[in-house]
Amino acid sequence: MVRHSCPPVGHPALFFCALLGAVLVSAEVRAECPGSGGVPNSDIPCGITLVGTTGGIADPLGQFTIVLRDLAFNPAPNCEVMIDFGACDPDIRISLTQPHPGLRVECDANGARVYGTTDANGVLNARIVGAATPGATAAGFKCASVYGGGQILGTINVAACDLDGSGGANPADISRFLVDLFDGDFEGRTDYNCSNTISPTDLSLLLQLSFGAGSVNSGGNYCQ
Repeated sequence: MVRHSCPPVGHPALFFCALLGAVLVSAEVRAECPGSGGVPNSDIPCGITLVGTTGGIADPLGQFTIVLRDLAFNPAPNCEVMIDFGACDPDIRISLTQPHPGLRVECDANGARVYGTTDANGVLNARIVGAATPGATAAGFKCASVYGGGQILGTINVAACDLDGSGGANPADISRFLVDLFDGDFEGRTDYNCSNTISPTDLSLLLQLSFGAGSVNSGGNYCQ
């Protein structure tokens, strides 16, 4: 918090000091998450890809950005962002321990929810560790809901480079992808470019994740 001291009553500079104090207070108010006005002018990704880890660090290829803005398009700092994966069950699993700084997970009968907070520019950059579930009924397109400042902002697709939750991103996951590619159905878990289709383009993206060495290890300790 910025502090300042004003001259004694009657001093010529008192008015300007008081004006400065009002400006500082106003700036401090603007530095809070918007209230009832919400964050209607925000940006969320079309989809995200759950990743693994290498050396305890979440794969950089899984990074995504959410930007919160208020009614006047001002950045909304210090706002809580929540991604609700409940509708992605049982196909999508979120690791209870998230190595990316500033993220926390809640897990209960309604599924997993991941929380983060926007920075001074209203931005949240995040990477979420998780996996798909072998043999589970696939989640559809955009199964996760995103909330900012307590209001829903929309839905996003959830893909996973680790399709079996074991051994990180590896050739076994590529084999599982090929099953999704040729089975004639749609599975959100393998739609890496958020096109609402499964195509060779998605395979190319999975190969980048698999050979990029950023998801050598699976997350484990999943919300069930």
